[in-house]
Amino acid sequence: MRTTAMILATALAAALSGCGKSDDELTPKKTDFGTGLNTIEKTYDTTPSRLFEAVSSALQGYGLTVDSDRHDDLGGEIQARRADGSKVTAKITARDEASSDVSIRVAPGNRNLADLIHARIAEKVGALEAK
Repeated sequence: MRTTAMILATALAAALSGCGKSDDELTPKKTDFGTGLNTIEKTYDTTPSRLFEAVSSALQGYGLTVDSDRHDDLGGEIQARRADGSKVTAKITARDEASSDVSIRVAPGNRNLADLIHARIAEKVGALEAK
């Protein structure tokens, strides 16, 4: 009986002394460490070739330096860099003949700036459609 009580007490002490998650593990992270959780994806009613013009213009409109621009008629990727050196990646993928997906990721996981870039892209797409 005494042995059973000691085993239960030891097990309880072990459970309470760090087997659970700490407060640091439960709080939201400021970055996604490359997992893509902070990538914002939106669909636009235009072709990838027209979107590349709008995305490139939006990125340059915020003063970003375009490092690479690889695309074809089905999609591609633009990589740019902010003044502080953080990377911005825009991926464009054709959904069908008349619409495309654009995902924006601002390292290290800055969703607010990705939303601002999408707003600028929407403005540019609207201007393209008006022509």
